[in-house]
Amino acid sequence: MTEPVAAPKPSTVRRVHTSLQRQMARPGGRLIIEAESRANQALDEQRDHVFTLLTANVDAIEALCATRPSDAPDQIYAFASAMVDMAGYLDVPTFFEAAFSLCEIADRMKNAGSWSWPSVEVHVRALRLTLAAQGQTSADSDRLLEGLRALTAHVPPVG
Repeated sequence: MTEPVAAPKPSTVRRVHTSLQRQMARPGGRLIIEAESRANQALDEQRDHVFTLLTANVDAIEALCATRPSDAPDQIYAFASAMVDMAGYLDVPTFFEAAFSLCEIADRMKNAGSWSWPSVEVHVRALRLTLAAQGQTSADSDRLLEGLRALTAHVPPVG
């Protein structure tokens, strides 16, 4: 026969107050909408500078297309990757996708051992067009990106 189990004793709940809870309980601070507004304003202040940097990277890739040094594939990938990173801070979806496409095709061509300068040059022109449109989406940019996707699809991924 089993003996009955005694009911558990009620436990004491201790409230622990973390430093974050204490800070949150203090009056003052900023409303979320105010913090978001300040963050967007800070991004807007850097927008022109970031576009200048993006343009400089496109210029550098274009110069590599003209001189075609042996280490160009690595340099082109590095410039394109930096542009993807920078474009991530801005609302420039078309530019972001075009830069990402250049990363993708450069990586595929390098790994396949079949470098195609015209493919890079097409990406450079596409990047220039998207910069002129401030990286925003339109019917023309959608067709442009479709073309870049088709170009990249012709170079199968290695692996």
